[in-house]
Amino acid sequence: MYLIIVGAGVVSEQLISLIKDKGYKVAVIEKQEERAKAIMQQFDVRVFHADIAQANILEEVDIKNADAIIATTKDDSVNLMAMILGKEHQVKYLITLLQEAKHQAMFEKLGVQVLSDPEKLIAQKLFSFID
Repeated sequence: MYLIIVGAGVVSEQLISLIKDKGYKVAVIEKQEERAKAIMQQFDVRVFHADIAQANILEEVDIKNADAIIATTKDDSVNLMAMILGKEHQVKYLITLLQEAKHQAMFEKLGVQVLSDPEKLIAQKLFSFID
């Protein structure tokens, strides 16, 4: 399976850690140079220092062979762009983090699987240990 991850933050690091031994091929697109370098040093994945909207980046990451695109940035507009581009290229799995709950319907209309309010999910899990 080939995954394209947009954004190289903490969530992406954890995701790559979870899947690194499963044989998945991974490419990361990160706009900030420092984050791109950090991921490259930490993991054996392809890293592209670029903006998702940058010309030719989708060809460079070989989106036509991607099984999933996962957007993990803290900017819903960047995540939305990634999902629209993934849909245009018929990527099977479109998955994103959502920062603003009011944007959820827009993503769902595209057929995107959405994880919203991750802090609430963490709080619920923590509470479950004592409940």
